[in-house]
Amino acid sequence: MAYVCTLVTLIALAVKGFCGKAVSTFAKDGTHALLFNLIRVLLCIPISLAVLLLLGRGESLLPPDGLLAISLLAGAANAAFLAFWMLAVQKNTMVAVDVTLTMGSLLPALLCALLFSEAITPTRLLGFALILLAAFVLGKGGERKKGGPFGVLFVLLAALGEGMVGFSQQLYRQYYTETGARFTGTAVPSEVYHLYTYLFAGAFLLLGTVAFRLFAKKDGQRGEEKSSAVPWHRVLLHIAVMAACLFLANYAQTAASAVYGMPSEVLYPVVRGGTLILVNVTALFFGERFTPRTALGTLIALGGILVMNLL
Repeated sequence: MAYVCTLVTLIALAVKGFCGKAVSTFAKDGTHALLFNLIRVLLCIPISLAVLLLLGRGESLLPPDGLLAISLLAGAANAAFLAFWMLAVQKNTMVAVDVTLTMGSLLPALLCALLFSEAITPTRLLGFALILLAAFVLGKGGERKKGGPFGVLFVLLAALGEGMVGFSQQLYRQYYTETGARFTGTAVPSEVYHLYTYLFAGAFLLLGTVAFRLFAKKDGQRGEEKSSAVPWHRVLLHIAVMAACLFLANYAQTAASAVYGMPSEVLYPVVRGGTLILVNVTALFFGERFTPRTALGTLIALGGILVMNLL
């Protein structure tokens, strides 16, 4: 079941990435990037609450303070990842962004190795090395955008945000699941963790949107013209799909780790390596070419995934 959850995660992330790239073309400035993601997260909140109630776990709606702290970290990381990813794909190709995110996928595994003594085996290191090699090959091929220093900064911050999202999931697994609550003695359903994560992410994105709007208010009429140019009927449709996929990807990824026990040093590189393969298909819809180098990088990434899981 861990592999089924991982596959669901990959499919959801691929659809989310496609819609996210489409929405990013309508983001005229940082305010739109924050606002679009705020709407997405706000849509995730009722989805999380509905799943929680449908599963009959409403009695766990008030979690312990420790889980709130983990959800706060996860919310901040999600908000950073969502906003900076949308800004990053404006200034970089989808493949270039995914290459950097691949490198950030090692962060949860490293932090878990340091804090929870989770061993990273030589075979898994080899698999991750192959995925990094694939990222390097893919990063050298295809068309390029000159993102400038801000393009580099945005993609690095997105990678850090995604890495901390994964680490937050591991903190939840270590402290508040049935099998991992060895320190707290308290198990809390993952639906509660996700609900509060989206509540905190929404709060951070709301604060960011208001702050950015106030900072940009001196632009006056120009800012209003930009806002009015957004085709909201198309944007909202994409955002609704992204919200469903965001919830599904986070839910399935947490289940793969917290419920079915997939190690962090396997889960996050495999998810990122799989996404690296799928993003090359998605990129074709946005005019990014599929070259022999792209095919080679994709095969290397697939080899890395197989090594991590079969050897």
